[in-house]
Amino acid sequence: MTMDKRVIRWKLNEIMAQKRVRNKDLAEGIGITETSVYRLRKTDTMPRMSPERLNDICQFLDCQPGDLLIYIPDTDAEMVEKNQQKLSKRIATTKHQLPKTDEEVTEDIAA
Repeated sequence: MTMDKRVIRWKLNEIMAQKRVRNKDLAEGIGITETSVYRLRKTDTMPRMSPERLNDICQFLDCQPGDLLIYIPDTDAEMVEKNQQKLSKRIATTKHQLPKTDEEVTEDIAA
């Protein structure tokens, strides 16, 4: 199982905050409800939307589509999985190589 997960982060909230644009203003400017703007603003991942909608947002905010997006590889998840695999292998190989307890050594000597 690979966790090769990549994330495109949606930064509408940050851009609107930088430009001091309210939900109401963007909603009226692009012809959608404030609730829709709220949802678009609160998500961190790239929402599904038409190219026309993205165009409207960029035109209203005077920004490029790339200003609204950032690519973040999910390296933390990959590192966790790799470390878990290494640990599992180490446990499997060392299970048979564990040092004997004092009782086991005594039993071996007595035998």
